[in-house]
This record gives sequence, C-alpha cells and structure tokens, in this order.
Amino acid sequence: MTHFFFDLRSAHNFSRDRDGMELPDDEAAHDIALGALTDAAREAVTEGATGQQFAVEVRNGVGPILEVSAVFSSRIFRRQ
Repeated sequence: MTHFFFDLRSAHNFSRDRDGMELPDDEAAHDIALGALTDAAREAVTEGATGQQFAVEVRNGVGPILEVSAVFSSRIFRRQ
C-alpha cells in the first residue's frame, strides 16, 4: 500500500490534500482522482461559463505521480 495525496487545482484556486489515503497502486489512485475531478466540476461549473479548468494532481511521499484534468463549459440554450 502506498500513501497518495490528491491536490485540487482550478483556474483560481489550489487546495492541497494534507491527509491523503492508502491505496494499493497508481491505477487505484487514478480512479480516485477521476472521481474527485468529476465531483469538483459538478459543484463548481457555472452555467454560461466557458473554459473552466480543473485538475487533480496526485502525489506520494516522493513527488508527483499523475494528473487528471479537464476543461468544462456549460450553456443552456433555451429555458422553458
């Protein structure tokens, strides 16, 4: 088991994970990072905004391991 940390970065914010979690491997860390990215985007993407950037940077005790990132846009074409 390896201890991984999941830092969240957006266009104007950075949140450093100080606790982390024990996981069996890099693939498990990738899965957690992808879930965290979609959760963060779901909460933060605002209607009418374009180019909203999010990333989850994963590190262990030695340094960076991987990054999952995306750019989101949200627009409602017609309201009922």
